[in-house]
Amino acid sequence: MDRLSGETSKPRVPSPEEHPSDRIQSNSPDTQGSLDPSDEEKVAAQEGEASTEPKIFGEADSKYSWFVCAAAFLCVFVSVGISNSFGIYQTYYVQNVLSNTDPSKISWIGSLQTALMLAASVFSSRIYLSIGLRYTSWMGAVIAFIGLFVASFLNSLGGLIVTQGLIYGFGIGFVFSVALSTTSQWFEKYRGLALGAVMAGSGLGGLVIARITSAMIDNIGFHWALRISSFFFLAIVVPSTLVFKPRVAAHGLPKLIDINAFKSPLFLCIICMGFMGILGFVAPIFYLPSVVIQLGGTDSYAKIQVTIFNCGYLLGGFVVGTMSDLVGPYNMFSTSTFFMGLFQLILWVGVKTKPSLSALSFFYGFFAPGFTSQGVSAIAKHFPQKSWAPYIGLMYSVMGCSLIIGNFIIDHLLVTKNGDLDYDYVARFSSICQVAGSLFAIPGILYIRHAAGDKKSWVN
Repeated sequence: MDRLSGETSKPRVPSPEEHPSDRIQSNSPDTQGSLDPSDEEKVAAQEGEASTEPKIFGEADSKYSWFVCAAAFLCVFVSVGISNSFGIYQTYYVQNVLSNTDPSKISWIGSLQTALMLAASVFSSRIYLSIGLRYTSWMGAVIAFIGLFVASFLNSLGGLIVTQGLIYGFGIGFVFSVALSTTSQWFEKYRGLALGAVMAGSGLGGLVIARITSAMIDNIGFHWALRISSFFFLAIVVPSTLVFKPRVAAHGLPKLIDINAFKSPLFLCIICMGFMGILGFVAPIFYLPSVVIQLGGTDSYAKIQVTIFNCGYLLGGFVVGTMSDLVGPYNMFSTSTFFMGLFQLILWVGVKTKPSLSALSFFYGFFAPGFTSQGVSAIAKHFPQKSWAPYIGLMYSVMGCSLIIGNFIIDHLLVTKNGDLDYDYVARFSSICQVAGSLFAIPGILYIRHAAGDKKSWVN
């Protein structure tokens, strides 16, 4: 019986915290790299089925690990970076092509992008163990390319929801999940930093791509901005994923939904925190520019909020990731969730000025990488390797469903006062959900310490 996961198993897969040399003595540096990467993916599945001992194809925290991290960084840079830049498109749609449409309905495009990106994780684990990491990434890249490219010929809300929202979001879901899963495999000691660095890619992507997108829309129109973005996306993802290969052999194909996950109190705390934290996650990202304009800010000042958010995201990815390795990923996951909500309460619900909202954009972006990535790191730390793919996929799928539920709630919380939309109830909803969600850290930490016995620690 696994003390944390609650699973009953045969010979237990060694913990990811153990050094590879303790498990596979024959895997010396002289024997590593003897297989072609494409052959390694095939052998990985065969070896996993033949033995309960995981076959190791490379050393964790090695130079090659950082090549994998850099490739994953580029994938997230372009895929999530384009998604994080949706605020630029939202502002343009509200003022131009969809000016007669409720802004809350337009925001469904961006919300469904993120929701489908997370939901696709539940399928990606089975696919990449069947056809390989690179082919799964390429498949997702082609799907996302089609979504953006077709969107460049449309002007209707429904068409943009399907293409720029659903199809693009589903496609980048495979790229995103493979990038995080591959990085998790190749790191142990520096896993938190590596995952934080990967997520920082979305901050840099949003920072760079948002400015480029704004310039393209102003000069050549949003149709060409979408077309160019689609080809740029494909040109970055396809070559970057060439370095992706498994480090640890897979033990057959994982279940699409592993019911055993719900037997673990710790996993329940993780998904409850993720579910609550992401209910109103998109509110500051999508609505702060509109609130700034209501307070008398210019259009350019409103657009800067997206840039400030992505600056915080870029810095936070590295800082929060480093802190995760020091204080534990589960602690950092809950801390990030708490501060995302707290800063909303103070700077949006409480103060609500243009400078305070700019500060919120930065701090929300700073802690967002901890919320989006350290749940993965916590699962990798506290559960056996065979559970990583299905558990991570299940966590992100629950969060994707929560995001859709939250968007329905936000639609009903948006009210009109004096001819303008009032976002106060949305701010309260988002902040309270995140602060309340962070409280699931308490039973989770207590359970970890109880299960650890004499080896209990506050670094969880």
